[in-house]
Amino acid sequence: MVLNLIRKYIGGWTNHSGTVISHKMIENEMEYRGSKSVVYEVRPYSNTTVKEQRVDGGYINNLMLRCTLMGFERNYQGRVLSNQINRCTRRFYTVAAKVIKQPETQNLGTMNPWFITGFTDGEGCFRISLTKRDNLVGWRVQLFFQIALHQKDKLLLENLQNYLGVGKIYKSGKDMLQYKIQSLNEIEIILNHFDKYPLISQKRADYELFKEAYNIVLNKEHLTDKGLRKIIALRASLNLGLSEELKTAFPDIIPTVRPLVQCQKIQDANWLAGFASAEGCFMVGVRKDKNYSTGFQVNLTFLVTQHVRDEQLMNSLTEYLNCGNLHKKREVFEYQVSKFADLTDRIIPFFNKYPILGQKSKDFEDFSKVADLMETKVHLTIEGVNEIRKIKDNMNTGREWS
Repeated sequence: MVLNLIRKYIGGWTNHSGTVISHKMIENEMEYRGSKSVVYEVRPYSNTTVKEQRVDGGYINNLMLRCTLMGFERNYQGRVLSNQINRCTRRFYTVAAKVIKQPETQNLGTMNPWFITGFTDGEGCFRISLTKRDNLVGWRVQLFFQIALHQKDKLLLENLQNYLGVGKIYKSGKDMLQYKIQSLNEIEIILNHFDKYPLISQKRADYELFKEAYNIVLNKEHLTDKGLRKIIALRASLNLGLSEELKTAFPDIIPTVRPLVQCQKIQDANWLAGFASAEGCFMVGVRKDKNYSTGFQVNLTFLVTQHVRDEQLMNSLTEYLNCGNLHKKREVFEYQVSKFADLTDRIIPFFNKYPILGQKSKDFEDFSKVADLMETKVHLTIEGVNEIRKIKDNMNTGREWS
């Protein structure tokens, strides 16, 4: 068993996690075929099938052959016989080894920079804070970049922190964590990142206003009345605008004109993986329908919701993925993919190649399991419906975490 040491190098662990990435064995035991194994995880409903596949030129010596674990069977790219047999056989596996996986299910240390930008387009916040102080101008100015998530996604925040190399994670409320960057030196690193890998949602406008405020603070102009008023004018156009306290203290402030975000085209597939990890939802529906012999209809939907101001961005999802429909509901647009062929041929393969990260990855795994069951028509039996309902009940808000 060859272990993945990348976590140790990136996270500074004193010992590595024991995640197996390849398996050395006698070649004549392997023959020339792909074989499947079950990876037993801590959660009994999360057993994962992995591929052991011969790698050309992968000899270790004259006797040994390196065989790479390819991840979920759906990820396996080669055309081997086991992928072409009736897919109902996937429910029966030959156990080659038992690997006890750590509770954290993903190695996020090699996070793609475009993923970070996409995730920030969904969950990030650029904030200008003004609080009363007994100083020359009467106010203290602070700048923050922050991402707030439920504490079940602590690992994701830690890997964001490790990748960027700056910021701290704080407990925020009962079940929330906040990744926060606030020193000017650290904010400079964030600005450099988003200049190189630009945001494409309307959050880009917040970023531009924030960056202007950063330059004012960097030059210490905020310590003058004129500079402070510039900061307040920027704050008036950022996020929710001025607080009642600031409106009362500065009634004559004219908000800075908000920058126009014109290019909302997806530039990299990893951006979409990050954005979907923040804003996407994988839904399994089971509803009564007398037209089915079981009395129930099963359907799958991939959903992304965004404010109406990002209509152009939402349209770009349809163009980029070449499937799905856009629906306007009051102040939001919903991008939906519910056609089964689009889900199995486009959406699921896309996120297998460009993975969803964080706790939402588990919802995607379960979503894919249900898709496999539906492809084998298992959902047309009452036993299959019950199995799918059990999977559904443990997804999204129904998922237990510790």
